[in-house]
Amino acid sequence: MQKEYRSVVFDSDNKQFEIKDGTVGNYPFADVKKCSILNEEAKYRGKTAPFFHQILGGTAFFTMMGEPNFYVGLRIITKSDETLAIYVSIKPVYFNTDAYFADRTEAEKIQKVFQAIIKKYNE
Repeated sequence: MQKEYRSVVFDSDNKQFEIKDGTVGNYPFADVKKCSILNEEAKYRGKTAPFFHQILGGTAFFTMMGEPNFYVGLRIITKSDETLAIYVSIKPVYFNTDAYFADRTEAEKIQKVFQAIIKKYNE
């Protein structure tokens, strides 16, 4: 059985997930240790380690250049302390916009699946 999202597919028959947008590849369920929803500053995506440059959620701040745009995603930490990235946002978003709320809602759904995986494989 598969549960599919735009950026990740969960395959319960083979006990693995496939990241389609982020750290592309197939990974076993049993390797997942932690899952967090984070926002990565758009200008750093793909240029540094995943989610190294984070924008704090719920913090509305402005600079002289305006509010930074970012990608909503999930950071997965494996049992070997590898960092995997899943990007939910297709293009950069801003806080308190419809696109941000839609991406955040999808990220929360994906996180719930990972929480169930973590509970099952870490007991």
